[in-house]
Amino acid sequence: MKPIIIAHGTVLTCDRSNRCGRYHILVDGGRILDVSERLELLTKDRPDAMIIDAKGKLVVPGFVNAHYHGASFLLREATTGMHYGFWKNDACLNQATTKFVHPSSGDDVFRVYQAAYLAHLKSGTTCVGEFPPSLDENSFIRMVEGIESSGINSVIALQNWEQIRKAQSLGAKHLRTVVNLGKEEDFTVYSFEHLSKAAKELKSPLLAHIAETKEACEVIRQNFQRDPVTVLSAFNVLHANTVIVHANYVTEEEAQTTKGANATIVVCPRSTAVKQTGYPSLRYVAKHNVRMSLGTDWGNTEMVEEMRFVRQLPLVVAGLRYFSAVEVLKMATINGAVALGVSGELGSIETNKRADFVFFDISSIRLPVVQTNSAEEWSRLVVEHLSTADIADVMVRGEFRVRHRETTERGERATAEEFRTTLAKYFLPSTAQSLQPATEAKTNVLPFLTERLPSDEQAGSFETGFSPSSQPAKILEIAADTHPLKDLPKPRRESIKPELPKDARRIFGDDEEF
Repeated sequence: MKPIIIAHGTVLTCDRSNRCGRYHILVDGGRILDVSERLELLTKDRPDAMIIDAKGKLVVPGFVNAHYHGASFLLREATTGMHYGFWKNDACLNQATTKFVHPSSGDDVFRVYQAAYLAHLKSGTTCVGEFPPSLDENSFIRMVEGIESSGINSVIALQNWEQIRKAQSLGAKHLRTVVNLGKEEDFTVYSFEHLSKAAKELKSPLLAHIAETKEACEVIRQNFQRDPVTVLSAFNVLHANTVIVHANYVTEEEAQTTKGANATIVVCPRSTAVKQTGYPSLRYVAKHNVRMSLGTDWGNTEMVEEMRFVRQLPLVVAGLRYFSAVEVLKMATINGAVALGVSGELGSIETNKRADFVFFDISSIRLPVVQTNSAEEWSRLVVEHLSTADIADVMVRGEFRVRHRETTERGERATAEEFRTTLAKYFLPSTAQSLQPATEAKTNVLPFLTERLPSDEQAGSFETGFSPSSQPAKILEIAADTHPLKDLPKPRRESIKPELPKDARRIFGDDEEF
């Protein structure tokens, strides 16, 4: 492949020196050979290089989504607006999940992951920490093939011993992985010992998907009489190569323990808000400078939205430290690469790393003009003003995968059509009220009541490993004559203002309706 020089762009490196300014980037063999302020030095070394003019573009490292469930691209509509505690008892969701993980669904798995990762690519993400269902070997391979078809880098969380053995047979050259420690209720000294050993053999980080809900924390406390992070530390599975996902309910002491181990926490605040499980313990994590990375977790693929959400959280959560724009951008780039064990390969723009870049078009009149080389100011442009719609190009390993807002390898329209066909196999067309299983007749559903919240027993950890209940979920039927909204008195409209005399003169703003 011919060397290229990306010239005249404004570059945010996100490396340790945090350089920002007008730089020229020499790329050869899919890697960055040099980053220089002087174009003539690069052209002298590589006179045959193809020059790509990046004037009017902001070039940042490809985003790293450190925690994502690819299957959620199929299931997200079934969970929209539903409290996380109800997921495991929802018949529609359980039926779709059971069907998706069935050994006969390998082709469906391929199409869902192909579509999900193409959406990631269009959103500027070039590496994803994938947390898949407990798929059988064939579907697992089809998942990997679906991801690879997008060209995106991935690090896959291995969910069971079958997947671990498959990863061992493929080798790290063909598959980058992390080893999941499993569900909180399945934590044992034996599982810690053997999964830790497997991770060492694979040269993979360990992943602890913990403390997403209060109930999950209580399970560990009941079994070990210790907090979740303290348990990890006590049994030697908390270290620099451990990534903790969610950690919504860790204590300040646990945050200190995580910092002492130099581990990374992946926070998913936007997803947490949508699931209604509470906010991450960002106050403690930030106070003790624990390294944080970002994941979109469920359904959403847009890291720019995730960054903006984190940036704006202090506006609505009292006492939360205001993260600088540089900190937020690094959460979505280099910190995510550290969490997934690939920081030597990607996450920043520096020599010898992969040429994974996002090119933002910054010529729009709606955008503020930044006239300095301040990394904070340019990062603020990214997290406060830019959007996925401003992404013009995406490069992965030195090749354009998105060029002039269009995918280069795989037709977006064809992929979308195939995905819709797959979706229709799992769900009937959605209505304003609910999604119904494609194989079942319409059932009675509980009407929405704003005060309906899950009890401690109802709340669960559905997404961890996708283990649908073996028993069909019960649907509560409500008799017509006992409907909770029946016979309520009709609201009576009260007069807001006293009646005006007929000779009163109206003035501007004195409207009859509010």
